[in-house]
Amino acid sequence: MKARNLWALAISMMLPACSGDGSGETGGGAGQCAAGGTGTLALDIESAVPADVRVSDAAGVVEGGTAAESRTLALPAGEYRVSAHRVRSAGEIVGPAYQGAIEGEDTVCVRDGETTTVAVRYTREPGSEKLWVTNANGEGQILAFDAEQLAAGGEQTPSVILDAGLTSPTALRVDGAGRLWIGDRAGELAVYDAARLGASSGDAPDAGLAGPGLCEKASPCGPGAMAFDAEGALWVATLSRIVKIRPDALDALDGPLEPEPEISITSPDATRPESLAFDAEGNLWVGDGATNGVVEFAAERLRASIVDEPADVVLLGQSGPPVVANLRGPQGLAFDADGNLWVGYFAGNQLVRYTPEERAESGTLTPEVLFDIDVLALVTDLAVDESGNLWMPGSSGSLYRIDAEELTSEEPALVALTSDAIGSAVKLTLNTVAGPTYIAP
Repeated sequence: MKARNLWALAISMMLPACSGDGSGETGGGAGQCAAGGTGTLALDIESAVPADVRVSDAAGVVEGGTAAESRTLALPAGEYRVSAHRVRSAGEIVGPAYQGAIEGEDTVCVRDGETTTVAVRYTREPGSEKLWVTNANGEGQILAFDAEQLAAGGEQTPSVILDAGLTSPTALRVDGAGRLWIGDRAGELAVYDAARLGASSGDAPDAGLAGPGLCEKASPCGPGAMAFDAEGALWVATLSRIVKIRPDALDALDGPLEPEPEISITSPDATRPESLAFDAEGNLWVGDGATNGVVEFAAERLRASIVDEPADVVLLGQSGPPVVANLRGPQGLAFDADGNLWVGYFAGNQLVRYTPEERAESGTLTPEVLFDIDVLALVTDLAVDESGNLWMPGSSGSLYRIDAEELTSEEPALVALTSDAIGSAVKLTLNTVAGPTYIAP
């Protein structure tokens, strides 16, 4: 069912009329929200950046777009819903994000010849402008470094340290609501609400996802990788399959949840999925630890479960002469703004770029760009920032980046960020980076 039909159904299930006291507010009392004539809806918007405020009637959005200024709309009399959506602001490395909130009721009555005012206030997310890292054998399980620290490099102290109480943190990703999701090899997914990500904490996460959909019978059961699609659904790689969890199953942050997966993918080309990423067209890419393939499942196939069927594209990489060898262990996947797929092959600690042309069809190929990475850096996860720099974890108290201009050189320089708090960084993610690896609602 389309979104506007869902909204129409919701309106039809409400009270037959919008009641109020003549002030334009909804609620109990005399009077009705009658159709006929034209009224005024005043949007009082307070935001440091262009805000995304939308006005909808029973048929869908009637006015929307990004604008920092307040505005006044002339509308047919009737009932309307005002919604404020999360927005981002550009940054050199990673920019801030802002959450909008409606003061009072978000469903209002616009009456003929009257003005209804709705106040919308945007505030900066405390957890934005950061890179998040899972940390083994160090100070805290999850660390964050601010954009300024990332740009400076060198020795840094984490701006946030989270002790999540997990058995063994694995992948982590930020969703379209600014929440931080953390995988645990014991089979749980933990989540921190965006409001809690501005300060260090030893308190438990806000909620956890568990159950047979995420944890297979063998131990450790996963999940080992995560990705969010354009609709806000969470895709999780477990031991031998990939599952999709609907967005509405992720909304209730009130305790342990055991959502039933909406879709499951099993394939002979992805029997041990270890990394996930979506491209700009909505295709799902998987790095498989058993076949060493980087495989694609086309977007149109992701509407239903895939049971033991081949992938649409299977890429098998190999190094060039003088010593030709198969590339093994694709554990890091990330897309850049040009649609290039960057892959970290853990077995040889090699970083590879597959262009859109190279990844268009199945085959064994030697990519044009292939780097042997210094042993202090790890390609177990990859992230591309807003300037096109590529980030990766480090094995000994460090993180590393390769600047965008170095990604076309024969021997790219590694820029280190070091910290006494880091034992061994394993997985990482940037917060609020626009593009196919980050999806906003």
